[in-house]
Amino acid sequence: MTSSMQGDAAAAFVRELTHWRHQRRLSKKELAERTGFDPSYVSHIEHGRHQPTEEFARRVELVLDSGNRIWQRYVDFAGARGHGRLPAPGPSAVPPPAGPHLVIDDEQATLSLVDGWYECRFRRVLHSVGTEPITRHTVQIDIDRFPDDPGRSTAFHSRHPLTLDEVAFTATIGADRPEPMRWRVTRSRDAFLKIALMFDTGGAPVPLYPGQRTVLDYAYRVPVWKYGDWLQRDIRLPTRCLAIRLDLPAAARPTVWGSETSFTSETTADVVPRHQEREGVVAYDWQVPRPRLRGQYRLHWRYGDPRAAGAGADAPAGEWEPDARVEAC
Repeated sequence: MTSSMQGDAAAAFVRELTHWRHQRRLSKKELAERTGFDPSYVSHIEHGRHQPTEEFARRVELVLDSGNRIWQRYVDFAGARGHGRLPAPGPSAVPPPAGPHLVIDDEQATLSLVDGWYECRFRRVLHSVGTEPITRHTVQIDIDRFPDDPGRSTAFHSRHPLTLDEVAFTATIGADRPEPMRWRVTRSRDAFLKIALMFDTGGAPVPLYPGQRTVLDYAYRVPVWKYGDWLQRDIRLPTRCLAIRLDLPAAARPTVWGSETSFTSETTADVVPRHQEREGVVAYDWQVPRPRLRGQYRLHWRYGDPRAAGAGADAPAGEWEPDARVEAC
């Protein structure tokens, strides 16, 4: 093989890699973090200063999910290089990453206002893509009554911390016949609970083996007067699709908007979710295909009539007052 052919194959790999990185809306730094390489290495690859390796091609294919196109470009490059072990072509050629690795094929997050409580329900389709079984999955409950006033919020939650009895946390695993999961709190603060979900039902381990998928559901509740006025999803694992939904009483005259924030680019994009009213409830839906890794997706709301939402119901005396921004809506 000529050096020209090798250079052409390397350039084709870079074009494919860059195309799919842009498609997945990942910066070079984000791709490096997810694949475990240094950001400078990714930059050198894309600028042609370094040649791709099999390990690099395998990891970026896993993260960018190009339908094997990136991997096939690497196979072509390895063939043009003309030495060393040649990877086998085809979808099965991409070996899984070593260790336990998890991808969320689909996440659905729903918040509903029911009798003075925000009921939060989450469903995740989990896919084990590594070489070792998955035996636990971590979730968290995070609230903030006054997100624009940290000092006030800290003092408020110090007086009224979250409790396990209050949140009534539940979790199940399985699609056809979901079964209760064993779980335990691993970290607790006044307005925060970190919970480890064990892949265990009735004392019997049910690990998620490489290549397998399962459905995980969990739910909790928080009083309206304590919760705040936002629902946020932080993307910590590669996620194929994210759907966020709010079900709020029409009588409260809610106003809802969404925001997307990227830690790496420090930019925020505002969105207006779709909505429809039925039987006195307004449903707001935000569909996010291929959410950005390490991005934050938040829905905010304000009530034109907070009392109609039961916002101050059951609040301790002197601990609830309408937000000034609510009254302006």
